[in-house]
Amino acid sequence: MQKRRDRVTPALFVITVLLALAVAGIIHLAHGGEVIGPFAVADQVSSTTKRANTPYVCWDGNGSGSLTRCPDPRGEDGMRWVLPGYDEAARRGECARDDTGAGDQFVECSMSWRGSRVYLHYAYWSEWQTGQKKYAAIGSTPSVAQRPDGGMSLSWRPRRLPTPHGEATWVTAEMVEGHGWSVAAYAGDGEVAREALEEFGEIRDLREWRGLPR
Repeated sequence: MQKRRDRVTPALFVITVLLALAVAGIIHLAHGGEVIGPFAVADQVSSTTKRANTPYVCWDGNGSGSLTRCPDPRGEDGMRWVLPGYDEAARRGECARDDTGAGDQFVECSMSWRGSRVYLHYAYWSEWQTGQKKYAAIGSTPSVAQRPDGGMSLSWRPRRLPTPHGEATWVTAEMVEGHGWSVAAYAGDGEVAREALEEFGEIRDLREWRGLPR
């Protein structure tokens, strides 16, 4: 009797495993995939569900249950997110990237705009005060205003001074106090520089800084 039980137990185990594999394969095929084993199927389904059911989408495209769990924007993709005008400037002109400091990031775009040569300087300063000091060197006192998102915007009115851009000697800039992202515009005329900054220098609402609701 004992020998018979020993023979039956392995047989039942084999049958159970085969049934589990068959069920897993059916589930996976129902999701449009190939049969690759029960554990891989379970992982794939749960991962997909997690991404689809999260209430927020982070700036990097990943789903999240809370915006506080989304990372801070970084890199060129982060720049495109925080500074939406960058994409349009890149489309209209030529842009060059220059990562000169530890954690700092700079992209400068040159374009012909409204009959003038305009330069847009997009930057991320790992220490936001560094950017503030650079723009303070323009020589104008920044205008401080409260944004709808509660942040304080710092904007430097156009000022004429020597620049690396030849005749584009008028410079204006803006950033949000406490945050490292900034935009500066260079042009041969102060009003053109101001208008270019307004056109291509949007800084995203702080409430959307890390992502958006679905």
